Amino acid sequence: MTVSRRGLLGSGLAIPVAMGGAGVAQAARPAPAFADFHWLGDTPPTAPGAAVWGAPWPRGAVKPKTTLTAIGVDGQALPLQTWPLAYWPDGSLKWTGHALAGVAKGFQVKPGKPIAPAKSVQVRETAERIEVVAGDLVCRFARTGGTLIESVSLAGRETLRGGRLVALSQNTPPGDLSPRETQVFDGAIDAVTIEQRGPVRAVVRFEGRHRGVGRDWLPFTVRVAVDADGRLALTHSFAFDGDGNKDFIAGLGIRFDVPLTDELYNRHVRFAGEGEGMWGEAVRNIPGWQPTKFALAAKFQDQLRGERVPDLASMDAKTRDQLLTVPAWNGYRLFQGDADAFTIDKRTSAKSSWLRADRGGRAPGLGYVGGVSGGVAFGLRHFWQRHPTGLEIDGATTDAATLTLWLWSPQAGGMDLRHYSDKAHGLEIQYEDVEEGRSTPMGVARTNQIFLWPVAATPTRETLSGMAKATTDPALPVAAPAYYQGVGAFGGVFTPVDRSTPAKAKLEAAHERLLGFYLREIEQRCWYGFWDHGDVMHTYDQDRRVWRYDVGGYAWANSELVPDLWLWTAFMRTGRADVFRMAEAMTRHTGEVDVHHLGPLKGLGSRHNVSHWGDGAKEARISQSLLRRHYYYLTADERTGDLMADLYDGDHALLAVNPVRKVAAKTNYPTQARSGPDWFAFASNWLVAWERTGDTKWRDKIVKGLDAIAGSSHGMFTGPPFGYDPATATLYDLGSAFTTSYHLVTIMGGAEFVFELDGLIDDPAWSKAWTRFCAYYNAPLAERQAALGPAAIDRHFAYPAWHARLTAWAAVKLKDPVLAKRAWTEFLAKTKTGQENSPEPITRVTGPSVLNPIDEMHGVSTNQSAQWALNLFELLALVGDAAPEALPAGWE
Repeated sequence: MTVSRRGLLGSGLAIPVAMGGAGVAQAARPAPAFADFHWLGDTPPTAPGAAVWGAPWPRGAVKPKTTLTAIGVDGQALPLQTWPLAYWPDGSLKWTGHALAGVAKGFQVKPGKPIAPAKSVQVRETAERIEVVAGDLVCRFARTGGTLIESVSLAGRETLRGGRLVALSQNTPPGDLSPRETQVFDGAIDAVTIEQRGPVRAVVRFEGRHRGVGRDWLPFTVRVAVDADGRLALTHSFAFDGDGNKDFIAGLGIRFDVPLTDELYNRHVRFAGEGEGMWGEAVRNIPGWQPTKFALAAKFQDQLRGERVPDLASMDAKTRDQLLTVPAWNGYRLFQGDADAFTIDKRTSAKSSWLRADRGGRAPGLGYVGGVSGGVAFGLRHFWQRHPTGLEIDGATTDAATLTLWLWSPQAGGMDLRHYSDKAHGLEIQYEDVEEGRSTPMGVARTNQIFLWPVAATPTRETLSGMAKATTDPALPVAAPAYYQGVGAFGGVFTPVDRSTPAKAKLEAAHERLLGFYLREIEQRCWYGFWDHGDVMHTYDQDRRVWRYDVGGYAWANSELVPDLWLWTAFMRTGRADVFRMAEAMTRHTGEVDVHHLGPLKGLGSRHNVSHWGDGAKEARISQSLLRRHYYYLTADERTGDLMADLYDGDHALLAVNPVRKVAAKTNYPTQARSGPDWFAFASNWLVAWERTGDTKWRDKIVKGLDAIAGSSHGMFTGPPFGYDPATATLYDLGSAFTTSYHLVTIMGGAEFVFELDGLIDDPAWSKAWTRFCAYYNAPLAERQAALGPAAIDRHFAYPAWHARLTAWAAVKLKDPVLAKRAWTEFLAKTKTGQENSPEPITRVTGPSVLNPIDEMHGVSTNQSAQWALNLFELLALVGDAAPEALPAGWE
């Protein structure tokens, strides 16, 4: 259809030319109602445990009551559990969550009757407890008190009991040598919910607080998933609700008791090391070093393998008496003090010293305690990345060992959540927005994953190695990039990697270089630690040849200019496992650590800063659901679903914090909101609410805002600040068009949000206003002023290369090849200072100018990296056919 630019933009002619590339997301995409899946990284499960993930579907293809089945490559049905994650506007399923039992090289999910696993998971309830049964595995969960997991039994033998939370707090900061008081807090249950009931997976959710003398604090949510393969998967989340200047967490963990019935030399402890490495000994070792004097010495190798050796009753008196003089080791601990070093210690009793048993680099967080009659293998994910962590076993010589998985190990000392400085630093020179009382950790959170495998005998070292790999990288089914794009996942404004022309091949190579640099930079700069893992830095300091880790708002990125969306879209285009894992870690971090989940700032995130929560600017653009959706829908992670649900009414947080309070005059309205990034962030929360619930009231809130912007005095050029009333979700035109820059409106995810919205909501007035904005944002000054007036000067339209995507969108909507070519010109142009917008080459730097030899990308900025990559993806998708045959001279 011919679209007149005169009617829409006020200039130009009707140009009925269809643009190339993938085009704009449409209301329907014909595709078959089946999906092929393979394992992320081509790595199938290496240990028992259900695979849990999310699958997208074409609009209208799968009705809500459709049953789905999984079929392996051999044609055999696989046990599958399904639940809805999101709906299309027509009510059909948009995303489904799944749990799969059994291992397959690849499989297909399609309509059909699913089969149940051989050991179907069932849930039984009484007034006192919840019981989950999977064949001969029986798990009992409490409804009240301090014990979450009462017991776990396998084939009638209790292998685990007394699962509980523990926290330690001290009243002095790390390094303070004054007298220290340490308090112990135990988890106390407030509420229990059964979220899933099988047949492949059951999920029990606990909510509560840590309780000690005179105080309840550190609220927690713990989910325990029991699957048909006999594994328990725990997701542990907590929020900090103390005073960062006074409350110093000295330990945080989850604790179990493991009954032990075997004789001491038939009890075993294992800790996984790097690669396939495994440390393992018996609680009482057989002295294999005295083969001529000790009759059982020949059995030492059997013992080290975890196999049963003769019991005491079968020994002669001399052998028995000799064996009983060998030390029995009651306590064991593995401590990961930093990212590159762990130690293993053991001791005979609490009255004895610890003995260094071994050491290593990076432990995967997997261990085992038990005997030849059974025990528990346990894993704490992201173990070395989130140091200081620990695995501790006490009471190995008694009838029940106590196992503690330390999320924060007491061996590290207290956790210091104080701000890095007690003075304000200038915004102009340090880029730091300081405001009294805002540099607070109140409400920040962290989520960790724990895996438990009850077993009937000490596993082989090879089996435990497989469990260690499963702890590090749980197996995840994924689809091919072409499938994700074809069904319109997340709007579908991306393409699989495109090297179809020399120019495109160079652009893709530049992106691979940039992406590879960041993947390696995490390692090179050691961006690890309990609170840091997952984030990247904001801006590089070329003079010091380090990132500006200590310079106000230039330090941690905190989702500034949405590197999260860059990484997720890069995964959607490539299917690469390393990119997925980086994006996963970033989403876990930015959704938890960078957001205030309770307190007066609840619902807002912290702008980039030296301390993740340190900046005074608290923004919805950091907390917005747009940055969490990919992880939630691809993995069906319930915790991420919680985070997004908490933001459905996130716009009300602006009553406490007006985002433009320092730059705009106060109005008579309850607060203010910019069209972007504020209102677009709220609308992304409402989009999630609408697609997850199907409730159109959330859609109506979005439409109300779109119409308010479109109907305002200058459409998308109004504001950006509007008056705003969260009670009615109403935006009010303040008559402030062309008084400030518009560059923040779309680069915090606003463009990606609107691109996806185009295929979900049919609103001609909004579409016209948005396309007009896209066409004129980067337009030549004379053309822009002719259409918008003399106030539309260049300084209000910064960073043209970051907005080339807008020109591309307008080109598609208006079927305008001139705009399509202009979009590529904008993207490939140098900055006004003559710098390239494209990624710089990587160089090796050695010598006294650096502490260690480094690979460096000159002047790198995460803002620039994320926006360059997203614009590249979107131009290839929208106007790929208009890409130049050759890149500009000097472009690399």
